[in-house]
Amino acid sequence: MTDTPAAIGTEAVVPVVSGMVRLIAPRKLAQVAPDHRLVGDLGFHSLVLAELGYNLEDLYGLRSLNPEEAMKLERVSDVIAFVSGELAEGRAQLPDSADVADLFARYGVDSPAA
Repeated sequence: MTDTPAAIGTEAVVPVVSGMVRLIAPRKLAQVAPDHRLVGDLGFHSLVLAELGYNLEDLYGLRSLNPEEAMKLERVSDVIAFVSGELAEGRAQLPDSADVADLFARYGVDSPAA
């Protein structure tokens, strides 16, 4: 993670988080909306939730959540708000576009921030 002029701005949190949710969600939808529930609407279960968490931790340098905090992240908008809040508080770093592209490339798709 670097703080370079090429760094993705905070406004890119929405497409990156939504893109990652859509990519790994067991229930495939054409679009992922902020009000979609991870478990109910998108079919997430503990293993997929862990995969999402690890990917976002790696990408943004996020801290690990305790189980009580993780249980509060019910909707896509909750995950977006958490990542944005951690960035605003200086507890996370913006990834550069290459980091985002590399993460999505591991799944064989283009980055939503490209």
